[in-house]
Amino acid sequence: MSARSLLVAGAVSYDYLLYQMPTASAYHPHARNAERVGEDAAHLVIRTGGADLIATLLTAAAAKHGIQVLGPKLQPPAANCLRHNASCICDLAIDDRSLGPELRYSVTRTKNIGRSPTWHSPDIDKANTPPGSTVVITGSGEAFRDLEPALDFLQRVRPRYIMYHMTRPLALGPLWDLIRNGPMTRDGVPDPEYLAVIIDADDLRAEGIAISKALSWEATAEDFVRNLGSNGRLDTLVTCPNLIVRFGAEGVIYHRGRDACDPKLFYHPRAMEGERRSDTDTHMIGLSAAFTAGLALGFADSKPPNCDLAIRYGIAASSELSKRGFIHSDLDDAPDFPVAQIMANLIVDKQHAAVSIPSARISSGDKWSIFDSVTGDPAELARQIVTIGPEKALAACPIQRFGKLLTAERPEQESLRAILSAVHERLNSSARRPTSIGILGAGGSGKKFTASNLAAHISNDGPANRLNYNARLLKSDDLIAACHAIRDHTASGEVTIVTFENFESVLESDHSLLNDFLVIMRDGQFTDRGSVHNLGSPLMFFLVNHEGGSDTDEPFPPPTPSSPRTTDFRQRPNLDLSLLMDYLHGLVRVAGPNQASAKDKTFPVRRAMMLRHILGQKHPQLIVNGRMNVEEGVLHALLLVPRYKHGLHSLEKIISTSRLSGRTKFDVSALPPEEQIQLHVDGKIFMSHLRAPKLVPSLREKLAEGMFEIYKKRRIVMCKTDEERKALDTDRSMRDWDELAPELKESTRAQADDIPRKLRAVGCFMLNEERSEPLVKVPGFSVEELDMLSEIEHERFNAERLQRQWRMGPRNSKQRTTPFLVPWRDLTQEWKDVDRVMVECVPAILEKAGWHIYRMKEDVEVNGSL
Repeated sequence: MSARSLLVAGAVSYDYLLYQMPTASAYHPHARNAERVGEDAAHLVIRTGGADLIATLLTAAAAKHGIQVLGPKLQPPAANCLRHNASCICDLAIDDRSLGPELRYSVTRTKNIGRSPTWHSPDIDKANTPPGSTVVITGSGEAFRDLEPALDFLQRVRPRYIMYHMTRPLALGPLWDLIRNGPMTRDGVPDPEYLAVIIDADDLRAEGIAISKALSWEATAEDFVRNLGSNGRLDTLVTCPNLIVRFGAEGVIYHRGRDACDPKLFYHPRAMEGERRSDTDTHMIGLSAAFTAGLALGFADSKPPNCDLAIRYGIAASSELSKRGFIHSDLDDAPDFPVAQIMANLIVDKQHAAVSIPSARISSGDKWSIFDSVTGDPAELARQIVTIGPEKALAACPIQRFGKLLTAERPEQESLRAILSAVHERLNSSARRPTSIGILGAGGSGKKFTASNLAAHISNDGPANRLNYNARLLKSDDLIAACHAIRDHTASGEVTIVTFENFESVLESDHSLLNDFLVIMRDGQFTDRGSVHNLGSPLMFFLVNHEGGSDTDEPFPPPTPSSPRTTDFRQRPNLDLSLLMDYLHGLVRVAGPNQASAKDKTFPVRRAMMLRHILGQKHPQLIVNGRMNVEEGVLHALLLVPRYKHGLHSLEKIISTSRLSGRTKFDVSALPPEEQIQLHVDGKIFMSHLRAPKLVPSLREKLAEGMFEIYKKRRIVMCKTDEERKALDTDRSMRDWDELAPELKESTRAQADDIPRKLRAVGCFMLNEERSEPLVKVPGFSVEELDMLSEIEHERFNAERLQRQWRMGPRNSKQRTTPFLVPWRDLTQEWKDVDRVMVECVPAILEKAGWHIYRMKEDVEVNGSL
């Protein structure tokens, strides 16, 4: 065998697949079996998983990747093979979402059979295994019935690389003791860098490591950092040089136990652990084997091993298997793993993003947000969300969808998921009582939109009875009639979702219906003319208009899957909450489009999500070539005006009264008059945002002064004679900054204000902090970018001068004449170079002021749409 040889050994699973043959020839041309045995007949086929599936997948990729594979030698089926060989029994169903003409099956149910695995290894007596071999092992050394063959195999092969997919029980037995320090070098010294251990997260959880599941990727990572070392028996795993933990097909944590570096999280931005990432994904077995096979391709391909590359190969292989499911094999007319389809065109995964997990911050108790780690200035990001849509602008951000509700902020995601978990628990229980959810927020924050979309998500957009009541208008007879209607709907067996708007009116002191509502929430009963009736088990949303912030002065409080605290409402002293809080099963706080507090830095992002949704629904003609065509000043004003007086209602009203019918661009002329805008926002601030957006005054002044000094130096360099140099002494534009005319100072400040716009033109933005990947620092612009930015600067200069009533003529700032009011193409080269120098200096001037230029590393490709 060649130096790049892979030997696969360990546990082999024998998966018994029960399936039905298709009856329609459109699915499969070989319909003879169905015709012979009848369409209800079940068929059985045995497929091998584990080590043998890994070897089969690697063999399919051998020619493309230049490797040779030696797989495990299998035992022949015994007469009573089900008893001695079977690892699990799987029920399959034909998946009607087949890819093209390809028939595929998904797993509907599995039943594991408790039997100890048997060690299977290649027949190395017939193979020449060079020292550079890679050994791939799967299974648990403690669980094998006979471990001597495994120990003998490793001692004879003496591999250069070892990859171990470890299953429960973890980190036990002589096999782990033999390999945990890494393979031996030629000098007989173990090298830990050449050992990789793959573990499934559920196996860690089964060993007592508390790791949350599908709450948020940040919560999963934080639990991993804090709790990985909580089981002292697993200390050899914690210190493993390359520990790779799988979280389904959606995520991976790469932990380097012997290096002082942060773990790395690979995550799917649109799905949590165990979730389908698209409608084409299926329920499938063998994902760990596919991941291990893909990992093996990249792990042994460099010295030292490139685990990042290997992990992306592993993710790609397991994702492809999840997407395809079992396919129909023409070889034996039965379902089989899609080996050739997975490995034939296997490429490095780009569907998953990656971010370093700040273990020191987490260990000190800080909360961590992927959103903050992978994005820059929220205002710049908000512009991108409106312009190119959240799918592209937030490609690397974990985004979760609940119906039509999109959320990108961790606290909101965790709060909503905690609520959904609590709701599903109650709906699936035998208790026939209502589930009560409180939704709080200021007027116009989007409470009704949140409730309706949570309801759609819970019902999976299926049949559901939905009832809406305005609590402010309810009288006693109205409530009784509503309860009868709710009871009749719940009796139908379908999900019944009830929304009570303006519920704060019921919470006022001495309200006549408060006790009736409390009884409904507590006991699920109501009284009508002396008779007690059971309400059933509806899902009830109580929408409360509440202006106050949370105790932490943040836009979102911690997740509240259980009864919230009375202090959550303390800002409204006239609300009687002492009893109500005992009967709410969850609480959701909706931040809305306005800034909730000084700590709320992401309100422009929430506002951008709303604005993009409103414009896309009501004025789709504004989307031209995939971009929402909104003039920059209008966009700036809509996103950054401090406050909408009536929340989302005000934003919607400004859009609805704008003159956008038949237009393909939302510009200033389409806006309603300032008097009408004043009804919804501070009109003066809004109109000032429509004009040139300004930087923070202190930064604006510092940058303007720096750019002015660069301009002066360039003018001196341009002088070719002593006379020209002497003429500069009387030039008003060459005086010191403190003596410069106010108009010329303001002109330079306007040039500084334009820096963010220019940066956006080349896909960049500015931040006043050091950041790491996926943000990439930009020390300077390319030649092509400088050419473009220089022309943009000259166009800005022309526009500014014309607006200030300058005219063509000899250079005279006092008379407001200039010879440069010409198109860029008509400028002489030396004055083109002036513009070039003025944009070329921007990175250095920003850095001197404590700011840096970044652009997003574009290595995440998200398929599908939000």
